[in-house]
Amino acid sequence: MLDLAGIGLPLTFAILPHQRFSRSLSARLRAAGHEVILHLPMEPRGFPRRNPGQGAVDEWMAPAEIEAVVLRDIEEVPGVVGVNNHMGSRATADPEVMRAVLGVVRRKGLYFLDSRTTSDTVAYETARTLGVPAVERTIFLDDRREASYIEGQVRELLRKARERGSALAIGHPDPVTVEVLKRSADLLRGAEVRMVPASELAGTGDGGTI
Repeated sequence: MLDLAGIGLPLTFAILPHQRFSRSLSARLRAAGHEVILHLPMEPRGFPRRNPGQGAVDEWMAPAEIEAVVLRDIEEVPGVVGVNNHMGSRATADPEVMRAVLGVVRRKGLYFLDSRTTSDTVAYETARTLGVPAVERTIFLDDRREASYIEGQVRELLRKARERGSALAIGHPDPVTVEVLKRSADLLRGAEVRMVPASELAGTGDGGTI
């Protein structure tokens, strides 16, 4: 992640809770002027074979338990300005689960970024209904960890941004992704586009360097 932090782009970093470096990494990224959000583990289809990790929101949980889990996870990553889902193809498709999650997001004054790990997600629509600032993922940069593919996804991101007025990409701190973004930095800073932190697309304008 720190490799990405130094390429001169206003990236938003999503950090998993309950990891060895969750707190220190959040502090270092924020000190460098970057926006940090909670990468909230949520139950996927295929659980437990696919495990989102510690601090996960599971579909079977009662609303009060979900709220307690989300609050603990937020405390694990100090200074967050938003939340997005890690995995969550099952949980984000459940309106009751999302109402409990987003109730905490709203009380904390945060925004929600729907990673759209399933086409059945109700996360973005539920957030808008509850008055929570929200934005959706447009493109996954690196669901294939190949340089040529990621370069194509960067070009597609720019095309969609011009076409729609804005677009949001999600990627991972994989060495191939980092290298492609380094090579693409000048293109992403081009005159035809303006890169902003995710909060600006969600309508909050918090954090980050434009």
